Amino acid sequence: MKLTRTARLHLNRWRGEAKVDGIRLPLSAKVISPNMEWTLAKGRYEWGEARMGARAVAPGDTVLELGSGIGFVSSYLRRNTAAGKIVCVEANPDLVPYIENVHRLNGIADTVVLNGVAQVPPFPASMPFYCRRDFWASSLEPTSAAYERAVEVPSLDLAQLLDKHKPGVLIMDIEGGELALMQIAALPHVRAIVMEVHRDTYGDAGLQQLFDLAARLGFARDPAGTAREVHTLARAA
Repeated sequence: MKLTRTARLHLNRWRGEAKVDGIRLPLSAKVISPNMEWTLAKGRYEWGEARMGARAVAPGDTVLELGSGIGFVSSYLRRNTAAGKIVCVEANPDLVPYIENVHRLNGIADTVVLNGVAQVPPFPASMPFYCRRDFWASSLEPTSAAYERAVEVPSLDLAQLLDKHKPGVLIMDIEGGELALMQIAALPHVRAIVMEVHRDTYGDAGLQQLFDLAARLGFARDPAGTAREVHTLARAA
């Protein structure tokens, strides 16, 4: 298995891009670290989030994705579902042009890419975001690991995003920020939530609080929609 992965790593470097589930991902040195190259060479990047997201999407659904990373999940959903508009929100400004390029390379249309951090009031107009070499470690938290630089990122009102785009499916991979967002008063229009949880950030107690907040909003865990740390929450009938 390691030999296959190593061979795929060298093939990716030769052609200047990785391919995961048919999605082309350029090996931009500014965005893709050596650790990320190795992860992509495995060929299962964001496996749970992509599959559980595709499972939750019904034809015509608008999808709101918070924490879009390198644009893989949005591209996978466009290729493998009949989703309507896909709205991508990414805090790291370095990733926004990369996501747009991934969408262009893969012929992904009807997407909106926004730079910002979704927030529940009260919140400041902008927030510091701490960028790390491995982009998946970048976050609003300055002390979790050494960071390369801090940038001010605009705050986006989650309630306004929901009102404007009316998503049927909400996807979140925001490095622990999901606990704060689930304290929103309501999630109108949303039928299903697919989120990666981060118990290393808030512990088992925080994880239980997360599910309790979801229940208050009218969502219950879907056992069939779980893949490791990715959970699907469906609106209760």
